[in-house]
Amino acid sequence: MHLPFIRPYAAILGRDRAWRFSAAGWFARLARSTAGIGTILLIAAQGQSYAVGGAASGAVVIGSALAGPFWSRASDRLGQTRVLPVALAAAAISSGLLLLSIELGLATWTWMVTAFLVGASAIDAGALVRARWVHLLRGDDPTGAAERHTALAFEAVLDEFTFVIGPPLVTIIAAAANPVAGFLVGVGASLLGGVALLLQRRTAPVPDHVPAPGAATGFRAWLPAGVLGLLPGYIGVGLIFGSVDLTAVGISHDVGTTAVAGILLAILAVGSVTSGFLFGSLAATWSPLRRLAVSGALFAVVMPWFAVVGSPLGFAIVGLCAGLVTTPILIASSSLIETLADRANITVAMSWPSVALSVGVTIGAALSGAAIDSGHSYGGLWVPPLAAALVAGATLSNVLVRGRRAAASAS
Repeated sequence: MHLPFIRPYAAILGRDRAWRFSAAGWFARLARSTAGIGTILLIAAQGQSYAVGGAASGAVVIGSALAGPFWSRASDRLGQTRVLPVALAAAAISSGLLLLSIELGLATWTWMVTAFLVGASAIDAGALVRARWVHLLRGDDPTGAAERHTALAFEAVLDEFTFVIGPPLVTIIAAAANPVAGFLVGVGASLLGGVALLLQRRTAPVPDHVPAPGAATGFRAWLPAGVLGLLPGYIGVGLIFGSVDLTAVGISHDVGTTAVAGILLAILAVGSVTSGFLFGSLAATWSPLRRLAVSGALFAVVMPWFAVVGSPLGFAIVGLCAGLVTTPILIASSSLIETLADRANITVAMSWPSVALSVGVTIGAALSGAAIDSGHSYGGLWVPPLAAALVAGATLSNVLVRGRRAAASAS
C-alpha cells in the first residue's frame, strides 16, 4: 500500500530508536486520560452526584495545572533522570490515598484533597517526551523544522490516542469488574511507562546550567514570550474535553450501560487521531500561522453543532466531527510554541498547554456537571459553542498580531 504520509513518521521514529521513548511516554501519560473519568466512576459508585464527581475530577486537574510547570522547570534545570523517580513515587502514594479515601467512605473533603494530590504529583510525561524530540531533532534548517513539526504532531496524536484507549478501558473494566479495577489499571500503566522512560537515560536532554546568549531568564524562562497568547485557545479545547466527558457519562447512565461513555469518547478520539496523523504529515511545509488559522477556523465551525445534539447517535456523529478538528489546533499551537522557546526551557514551555487545557477541563466539567444534575443529560452541551468562540477569538488575535509583526520585520 502506497501511503506517502507515513514516511515522515517512519523516518523520525527510526532516529536513534526514538520510538522507544515515545512509546514509554505514551504509557506514562495514560493516567491523564483515565484519572478524571476513573475518579468520577469511583464516586458515582458511592451514590454521589455528578457535581461531586466533577468537582473531584476538577481537583485532579487543578493540582496538575498548578504543579505541572514546577515539575517541568525542575526537569529543565536538574534533568529528567533526577526528577522522574520523585514524581513516580509521589504519584503512586497519592493515587493510593485517593482510592482509600473514597472506598473507605471518608469525608468528601478528603476526596477533594487526595484528588488534588493526584494531580499535583502527575509530571507531564508529554512535555518530557517533546523535550526529547526537540533535543534529538536539533537542525535549524527547513528540514529540521519540518521534522520537529512532524514529531510534535505525532505526540499530539498519541495524546489523543490515550483517549481512544484510556476512557473506554476504564469504563469497560468498571462495568465488567468494578471501578476500583479500572482506576488501578490506568494508574499502573502510567507508572510502568514512567519507569520505562526513566530507564532510557541516553535520550534525556542534559541540563545546560550556563544560559546561551540571549536566552530567556526569570519569568520569561517559565513562560516564554508569545506562549501566553496561545493559552486561551487551549482553554477552549479543555472546555470541550470537560463538557464531553461528563455528558458521555450522563448519557451512559440514561441508557443503563456504563460502557457507552467509553465508546462515545473513543469515537471522538478516533477522529482526533485520524486528523492529527494526516495534519502532522500534510501540513509540515506550511507556515506556523497558516496551520493555526486553518485549524482554528475548522474548530470554530464544527463545535457549535454540539448544541443541537439530543441522542447518543447525534452525540457520536458530532463527536466524530469534533475529533477531526481538535488535534490539528493542538498541533498547530504546539509547533508554534516550539519556535518561541529557548532549548534550555523547552520542557516548561511545553507544559503550559497542559495547564491551560486543565483549566478548561475544570471549568467545562463544573458547568456541565451542574447542568446534568439539574435533570438533563445533554444540558452541558451549551459549553462547546462557548469553547468555539474562545478558540476563534484566540486564533484571530494570534494570526493578526503575528502577521503584523512578520510584515514589520520584512519591511
